[in-house]
Amino acid sequence: MEKRTEYGTLAINDEVLGAIVQSTVLEIDGVADVGVFGLGEGLSELIRKDSGIRGIAFQETDGGLVVEIAVMVYYGVRIPELGRIVVQRVSDALAEAVSIRPVKVAVEVQGIQQRDSNRHPQRD
Repeated sequence: MEKRTEYGTLAINDEVLGAIVQSTVLEIDGVADVGVFGLGEGLSELIRKDSGIRGIAFQETDGGLVVEIAVMVYYGVRIPELGRIVVQRVSDALAEAVSIRPVKVAVEVQGIQQRDSNRHPQRD
């Protein structure tokens, strides 16, 4: 992603944006993990474990940045409320970190996990 400023052009790698989004989302109570988008991405994740943006996609549109996030949530969480919180916190985190507020943040809930104090979801 590139952002023009009065001093020049700032290039920000998608993996940097992904790391910001991923860490923000994983801090939200009720989010169990960041998911993957579809079978193709899931297979590529098995092969390539170094991706910092698993389950997060970015699109640059004429209107601005669009962020798509796939999440797994814990059972009992109010999904509409959690989605609203994810959208707000991701927008705020990107605005604060790189001065870019997305025009849209889409949250895809891919599944529900039972909370288990003995088991911790694997987070890469």
